[in-house]
Amino acid sequence: MKPALILYASYDGQAERIARTLALYLSHHALAVELCNIKQAPSQYDHCSAIIMVAAVRYGRHLPEVATFLRSAPCQIQHIPLAIASVSLSARKDNGEPNRYLSKLISQFNLTPFATIALAGKLDYPRYSWLDKQMIRFIMYLSGGPSDGRCSVEYTDWQQLAVFAQKITAHLCLPTPDE
Repeated sequence: MKPALILYASYDGQAERIARTLALYLSHHALAVELCNIKQAPSQYDHCSAIIMVAAVRYGRHLPEVATFLRSAPCQIQHIPLAIASVSLSARKDNGEPNRYLSKLISQFNLTPFATIALAGKLDYPRYSWLDKQMIRFIMYLSGGPSDGRCSVEYTDWQQLAVFAQKITAHLCLPTPDE
């Protein structure tokens, strides 16, 4: 079976950590996986059974390399099963509504993913630059999150990621009519 290509776009490392954990989950279910930073994505995708994109949101937008990737090969990726995990701090306040960043990405690039998830990332003030710390503190203040510039909070729901991995496995392991 062709491997599933997991592409990640990470700013502070949490989206990469999520992508690596997802790769472990999928490989435990006997799926072949290839993990790659989206900046080094291959130019051809015919060797992949699926593309699974784990994309971080920074200041209200997915990282620029996500748009660059999606613009670079729209015809190729439309013919390959696609799953998307969007990683943002706003996902920590999941109230049952679709995540606006994920919805916007899907709409903007006319994507048809077979599975999507919005995962909360990690708030890690000690790692941020002074400017980032002040901006994120302000955003957290407005959204009711922790604004103490010394805290570090992991919001990622790893069980939710495991369920997402199960959806991917179920979709990719379905027998085709030829089998």
